[in-house]
Amino acid sequence: MKIYINDKEYLASEGETIIQVADRNNIHIPRFCYHKHLSVVASCRMCLVEIDKVKQAQPACSTLVHEDMHVNTKSQKTKDAQKSTMEFLLINHPLDCPICDQAGECELQDVSLQHGDSKSNYLQFKRVVVDEEISPLISTEMTRCIHCSRCVRFGEEIAHEKELGLLNRGENMEIRSAIVNGVNSELSGNMIDLCPVGALNNKPYSYKARTWDLKQHIGISPHDCIGSNIFYHTYNNKIVRAIPRDNPEINQTWIADRDRFGFEGIYSEDRCKKVMKKVNGVLEDFDEDMLFNEINSSIKNHINKNSNDDIGCFISGQTSSEEMFLMKKLFKIFEIANFDHRTNEIEFEYEDSFPIMPYLGCSINELRDYDNILLFGVNIKSEFPILSIRFNEAAKSGTKFYSFHFSPFQEAFPLEKSYCISPKEIINKLKAGIKGVDSTQKNLLIIGPSINYLPYQTLFHSALGLFSDEIKGKVGYLTDYCNSTSGWLLGNVPNREIGGMISSKKGLNTTQMLKNKLGMLIFYNLEPEHDFANCSEVIKALQASNCNIFFTSYMTPLIEKYADYIIPITTYAETSGSYINIEGKLQSYNKIVKPDKGILEGWRVLSELCKLNDSIINNIEEVRDEIKAVLTNTKFGPTNMKIINTESITEDLSFSKYMLRHIYSTDQIVRRSQPLSLTKQSKNKKVLVSSDLLEHTDYSKGLSIYENGKRYKINDFEVNKNIPPRSIIYSSCFNNRFVEGKSSDIKIDK
Repeated sequence: MKIYINDKEYLASEGETIIQVADRNNIHIPRFCYHKHLSVVASCRMCLVEIDKVKQAQPACSTLVHEDMHVNTKSQKTKDAQKSTMEFLLINHPLDCPICDQAGECELQDVSLQHGDSKSNYLQFKRVVVDEEISPLISTEMTRCIHCSRCVRFGEEIAHEKELGLLNRGENMEIRSAIVNGVNSELSGNMIDLCPVGALNNKPYSYKARTWDLKQHIGISPHDCIGSNIFYHTYNNKIVRAIPRDNPEINQTWIADRDRFGFEGIYSEDRCKKVMKKVNGVLEDFDEDMLFNEINSSIKNHINKNSNDDIGCFISGQTSSEEMFLMKKLFKIFEIANFDHRTNEIEFEYEDSFPIMPYLGCSINELRDYDNILLFGVNIKSEFPILSIRFNEAAKSGTKFYSFHFSPFQEAFPLEKSYCISPKEIINKLKAGIKGVDSTQKNLLIIGPSINYLPYQTLFHSALGLFSDEIKGKVGYLTDYCNSTSGWLLGNVPNREIGGMISSKKGLNTTQMLKNKLGMLIFYNLEPEHDFANCSEVIKALQASNCNIFFTSYMTPLIEKYADYIIPITTYAETSGSYINIEGKLQSYNKIVKPDKGILEGWRVLSELCKLNDSIINNIEEVRDEIKAVLTNTKFGPTNMKIINTESITEDLSFSKYMLRHIYSTDQIVRRSQPLSLTKQSKNKKVLVSSDLLEHTDYSKGLSIYENGKRYKINDFEVNKNIPPRSIIYSSCFNNRFVEGKSSDIKIDK
């Protein structure tokens, strides 16, 4: 249909509002309560515009367009209406712009300057609202609030947690926490961006800098496999805050709190800033100029004295694609095949049948096209909050969700059916079929990272592959780290080459490398204490090794104790790189801040080592182009794994221990973020045990557990009748010492 705005003709669709048409055509209409991803309430009245043949000015956000509608956004009637509204909204708003963190990017400030008046008819004393402590991440100045209700609607409609609400009426109206617990959503920081005034502020950022002093940099989330787009703001060569960068295909206008506040971990006190070498059992500073020759010679000498099969390398799935590519290239030169990024896993029989690269099975925007989405071993709300927003959109389009998990939790989207059963039961359930899901529908099965921690994950993949064939469904993956996709595609596994081809020489996987007592071990961007399925096995391997080389950003007790060489490397913020998300999109980022003296860019270190072995790398763009070529030339087949295994699992007499991925301990940066460590999620460290445990132990004296020949005493635990029988569930949260094995069978001491 045709409508006219300021006497110019524009095309519009049925059901659109005036403000939507105006925004699409870059026609300015002021607003406060309106947001393109939130419901329309038309409460602020700032978007009033004149409509031909209508007596009063109408809100553009709620007025639907019709054929030959004439709208005027610049008429005197429009200006008068907007000026009156602005005067009304400023009745109680304090004049504290000089000290407000929102100053310089405040919508109220901008709109009042353009559409307000220089004087007001309201001369009464302004009201004062007493602030409450709602979150360790959000500070409040509710006297500034203009009751646009964006924060309230965000909680209800996007985060699906009713945490803030409008209380009282008239001039006594306040926005306060609806419950005593305050604001705890994993997406809560988006309320800060939504607030058009300075009522809700970024608490860690408060009073650190002025908006006009900040430099803006484009970045990609390093904390999950979604690849959320981010703007990082720096001041004096330091990141001071992160805000979402609009990308309709991935994160829209939102980011998770993990992405917003996780960067604080970069500035942890245990940052590693010196090249070090162990001499006579003591770590000493080492000349950076001699580093490359020293490391290269150490590897070559070890190969000459022993063999290239006596060297193993572990690399983090958080590592950039460029570093993964160069590390694989370097190890190909040395003919080292013992190379793995799957450090959280313990069973690898599935690997020959695994797809070239783990993949969601569709684009994020295509999720709404499926009739059924089945989730296995993942809490989307907690682990992948951005996806929960997209799942809600899909649910509104008619998609049904089925969740199979082994710990009771709430999702932020409606579930058709929720199964809280053990992984062993899930396998048997798949073999029996799921009521309401069949081959006549469009189905997507999504495997969460926790499934990879199971000691029998191959059997799980086998059952899932057979079931997906039965219902003609696609299989998608949500990976452990932000760049685990590159780990597979770029050959950072012992049985693959760059591009995903099966290697002619198969090396040892993580478990085999740890148990075979190799003479040299190389760790890249990993912490032995947290990033392995079994910490004890890592310690044994470190003790048995003659030489341990750590490329690391942080110094940990185990690194300090067992490292022979320490090469301090940059985090994602201090170098350039790329990640491949679970859609298969290569997203690149540039250096945001300069690293401190002594910290080396990982890709430069690897490129120098390649040069010493006659493989010339001129710049990072050259590496990136090669990765793009791999992505372009690789033929990605179906993701369904064909593993011929029809074995069923029966429950045995032992107890099973399962680890749940904690959103704020997924990588070394985020687990060091002080703001996130203060959240409710971080403080919940209880171990859950099934109620049938009471039959086997006197729980009043604590819980004694035997695992891998070791005995553990757990005092802080909670008996939960809702978890599967014969189960113990714990979280990978901060400083959790109950980490002998992420998932395993254990014995209970009665």
